[in-house]
Amino acid sequence: MKKLFTYLACLLLCVSFLLTGCGTDLNVPTGIVLSNGGSVVTMGDYVYFANTYVDYSTLTGNANTESTTQHNSIFRVLTDEYGFTTTNEDGQIENVDEVYSKIAGFDNSNMYILGEYLYFTSPNAHKDNNGDDRFDLTTLYRMRLDGTGLREIFTTSESRGEFFFATGDENFVLIYDNSEVTKIGIGNNISSPKTLVSDVTDVAFPSEFGAIDAFYYTVALSQEDQDAGLTGNKLYRYDMSTNTAMQLTQVSRAITLVSYTNGMLYYKQDEGTSLAPYYSIKNYNSFGSDRIQWTVLGEIDGTDSIANFTPINEDNVVYEAESKIYLATKGEGSLAEWLVLVDEDATIEFVYGDYVYYTTANGIYRISYRDETVQTLAEMSNIQQGACDLVYDEDGNAEYIYFYAQLSTNSTDTYYCHRANIHTATLNNPQIRVECIASVLEEDLNGTGSDTTETA
Repeated sequence: MKKLFTYLACLLLCVSFLLTGCGTDLNVPTGIVLSNGGSVVTMGDYVYFANTYVDYSTLTGNANTESTTQHNSIFRVLTDEYGFTTTNEDGQIENVDEVYSKIAGFDNSNMYILGEYLYFTSPNAHKDNNGDDRFDLTTLYRMRLDGTGLREIFTTSESRGEFFFATGDENFVLIYDNSEVTKIGIGNNISSPKTLVSDVTDVAFPSEFGAIDAFYYTVALSQEDQDAGLTGNKLYRYDMSTNTAMQLTQVSRAITLVSYTNGMLYYKQDEGTSLAPYYSIKNYNSFGSDRIQWTVLGEIDGTDSIANFTPINEDNVVYEAESKIYLATKGEGSLAEWLVLVDEDATIEFVYGDYVYYTTANGIYRISYRDETVQTLAEMSNIQQGACDLVYDEDGNAEYIYFYAQLSTNSTDTYYCHRANIHTATLNNPQIRVECIASVLEEDLNGTGSDTTETA
């Protein structure tokens, strides 16, 4: 019965809306902004979301222009005081509007609301000097919350780019691209780009948008250093309050930055073999004095192929290896202990509170790292792994997980925005409501292709 319930919820709540332009008659919402970042952000009773997830490598020609984007646009849905969507007598979700025809759901999604503006990243729509597409680059835009006043702020020149939105006494975005970290002021006015540091080979911004005290970066050795027999690279910390960079160490074995989370820097270090242990430090003034080693050379097959190394807190991290999810816990000394947390092929999506959220070929789940209790959030196949976002309430309680999946009536292989009410999972309710909130192509609503989505 559960399988039928969720299937019907997903199918009936996926509707096809007429596209009637971009934001010309939309109101500007008010209220608290929650869950900035990723492909979903909420303000008051509105949820802004990327309608679909797109693989940028499949884009061609004018695929990201207003006239061609269509169902790949940015949408928003109005929810009630409890965060629920409303439906009409035909089971169709009401109060869903297209905001602007630009792709925002892809592997570098960043949607951020500040004041009356929505900032978002999108695959670059400009051609290069040879007339070739460069969807591999990323453009940062902003527009008003009613979909008007679109403005291009910055386009990367060499890479996908890494973006960090900072708020506080000063609002700005940091961008890592082309071996530089660039700062651009945002808000009522947009400042000219300012280069903070150059010759950067790797960077670690704080893992969550908001306040920022510093970021870390590495620099390759100069030719003079190499001629002097030095090896490895140099690690720096850039202090945002003083706008100064401090060299922390010049190591003989190269450091690769992993994340800067809760005041701790996580990195891996080349040990001269094919395996590179993962470490963390907190006291940057005495680099290495409080170092924790999270992985051990040869502890598992393929330590060099560890993926999604994700801190939970100062005492615990999770990571993927050997088609499993491992939990590492800080021991009495400087060496962590580890165990298998999820014994199947899975992708870590994020951690929040006591839970590790992950996807498999069969759905979305969460597991408590404390007691290993597993809860099913959505049993569906053909989910876009690595593209889940969490939305929480004003008290910080997890409410919804947003994700992209194909419909069971799939004909176009399109990944549409869905959400699962995980607040009910917290209450141990076996009937977790899963709904597709996207604008769906008619071909997928009445698809004649094979059933490619299995739901719980």
